[in-house]
Amino acid sequence: MKRSHSISFILLLIVVSCSSEKESDLKKDCSGSDLVVSIVSVEPTTCSDKGGLVASSTGGEGAVTFSINGTDFQQEGTFDALSAGNYTVTAMDQNGCTATVSTNIASESGGVTLAVASQSSAGCGSANGSVSLGASSGNGDYTYSKDGSTFQSSSEFDGLAAGDYTFSVKDESGCVASVSATIDTGVSLDADIMPIISANCAVQGCHGDVQSPQLTSKASVIGQAARIKVRTNAGQMPPAGRPDLTQQQIDLIACWVEDGALDN
Repeated sequence: MKRSHSISFILLLIVVSCSSEKESDLKKDCSGSDLVVSIVSVEPTTCSDKGGLVASSTGGEGAVTFSINGTDFQQEGTFDALSAGNYTVTAMDQNGCTATVSTNIASESGGVTLAVASQSSAGCGSANGSVSLGASSGNGDYTYSKDGSTFQSSSEFDGLAAGDYTFSVKDESGCVASVSATIDTGVSLDADIMPIISANCAVQGCHGDVQSPQLTSKASVIGQAARIKVRTNAGQMPPAGRPDLTQQQIDLIACWVEDGALDN
């Protein structure tokens, strides 16, 4: 019986001894590791492409793997499709010893700029507007767009109706710049609107003397622009007993108001 206990105790010592040896084999001492990781090259991001980096290592034991997040390791030290920012590259050898190095991927923003060189009015109820654009400081040839998706080689846009536009330019590096422009109808307060108001509304017995508001000055017409548009569209100006405005005159008033009731 005593002999059986002795044998069991000896076997237990052997198992514990073997287990301790295996654990010590796994837990390598990395304090003397000569593993070094370094950055070979860094590619900055551009307007159209992501950046990247290449890392390499020296020293260490056996095969070395690389990671930029400390978790997912790969055999190659090349990392592509990286956004601009700071990165820490970790190298790990077969013993689990690691070395790290930090780097930054910069963003090379494009210097392309865009401006409106000239523009023309659309006309009231027409689409005769045009815009000429001027681009500079970009790389290579430029293409232009008025909707941000369809680009053309010409910097000229015509056949434009009145309204707000955002034009874009793109250079060969894929860098994009934008500029806004408002195409008006070109209806003039002096040449188009005041003659209509003076002949039909700002007359004796109406808005010319006794009826408020007075519409005898440009300032008063500008101040009442929205009301004038509503009443002329509804056929309530001029008053009963006077000839009605033509549709062209009504449209001119509406176009001028929609342009912003400019003092032009």
